[in-house]
Amino acid sequence: MRKISFLFSFMMILSIGLQAQSMEELKTMRADKQAQLAALQAEVDGLTGQIDKFPGWKFGGVGIVGFDLVSNNDWFALTQPNSQNNTLGLGFTAFAKNDQEKFFWDNLLNINVSRVAAFSDKDNDATRSVAVSNGLTLTSLYGYKISPKLAISAKGEWVSTVLEFDPGDDLGAVIDDSYSISLNKPGRVTGSAGITWLPINNLKVWAHPLGYQLNLPGDLTSSAGAEVGASYSATLYKGISWTSNITAFLPYGGSGANSIPFKDATGADTTFDVDYTTGDLITWDWINGFSVNIWNGLGVNFQLGLRGNKSVADVGRLGINAISPTAVEPGELDLEDSPLQSYYTLGLGYTF
Repeated sequence: MRKISFLFSFMMILSIGLQAQSMEELKTMRADKQAQLAALQAEVDGLTGQIDKFPGWKFGGVGIVGFDLVSNNDWFALTQPNSQNNTLGLGFTAFAKNDQEKFFWDNLLNINVSRVAAFSDKDNDATRSVAVSNGLTLTSLYGYKISPKLAISAKGEWVSTVLEFDPGDDLGAVIDDSYSISLNKPGRVTGSAGITWLPINNLKVWAHPLGYQLNLPGDLTSSAGAEVGASYSATLYKGISWTSNITAFLPYGGSGANSIPFKDATGADTTFDVDYTTGDLITWDWINGFSVNIWNGLGVNFQLGLRGNKSVADVGRLGINAISPTAVEPGELDLEDSPLQSYYTLGLGYTF
């Protein structure tokens, strides 16, 4: 019996020893493969860096879809127990760049459209409110290099609305959720020339003292001025990228009456005159995009836009007031300030 017990114990110890040895061998093999993989990844990263620096056209972009839906049914912990709201955001950014020894040409397209609808009582379709924020930005920057870090450059930019909300005739009724394509209501076209500084890869900083900004529609005040800005793109970490583009226009003049166009309660086009100083015509935009690649271009993307533009703000405030059931006379609105305008879109995206 003792012999059998001894033999059994010996076999158990031997089995455990063989398993431990096998486990260590597997860990060693895994470490070797990981080292080989790291070496291959380093080679791939090096080749990618060479491709990025190679002269010629490069194309890319990212599309984002963000959706949020909230609904409450007799949830009496809320003041509005049968409320509902939903948000749909769409964002798209694309670029085309060409960097040569003697010149560069950067083109950028950005589109953002978001729709927000809310019901305080969704069962009766009551007190519904709908809002849409949208914007289109198309920029093109060309430079002729007089040195590796400095270029003579020219830039064109078009900023516009994309959609227009169509209000119903009856202000006391549910607001109709209808839209139409609407460009340059409002919008602006800016052309400028000057110099561009190229301090590091993927960063361009321009100062253009020769510029003119055409504010649309035509009743809005336009002005000559200077444009400054910068664009940057970088990989913050593996699979995480950041792009940023900021521009500002500094007018040389343009004070006086500015006829602000908007739609009244019936949807008819009308205008309201507002006195503008030169400082009121200062405009700026800052668009940032963050992309986290999860698998083959699919991932989570975030886009943030900030804007300062009094003309755009006044058009929006007058239009919102006109379709409000408690609308006041345009002259009674506070249009003195230029509020910070912002949007963000967070959602699934595809990077190409």
